[in-house]
Amino acid sequence: MGDEKFLLTLEIAGRKYPLKIKRSEEQAFRDAAKKINNKINQYRVVYGGENSSMTTQDFVVMTAIQALAENFSLGSKNNTKPFEDKIDSLIGELDNYLKK
Repeated sequence: MGDEKFLLTLEIAGRKYPLKIKRSEEQAFRDAAKKINNKINQYRVVYGGENSSMTTQDFVVMTAIQALAENFSLGSKNNTKPFEDKIDSLIGELDNYLKK
């Protein structure tokens, strides 16, 4: 249950995008679309004044850049390798101690 695929149409920056996704992922995709639209609108307010030559595509690209930068930043913060190595080391020490 929840893994059957269906067609979800999301509207981003006034355009509709049909996506075939797992039903279990629907809310994540809806939340992502909402966050993307909010960020595009923020960029539009800050950089899209009357004299601006920026287009909707520019704001979409700026949003994509920010999202990926945040993703890369979070990825480096979630590096559990040092903890896994320490746990393996402690397990090894415990095994050696129990063998005595």
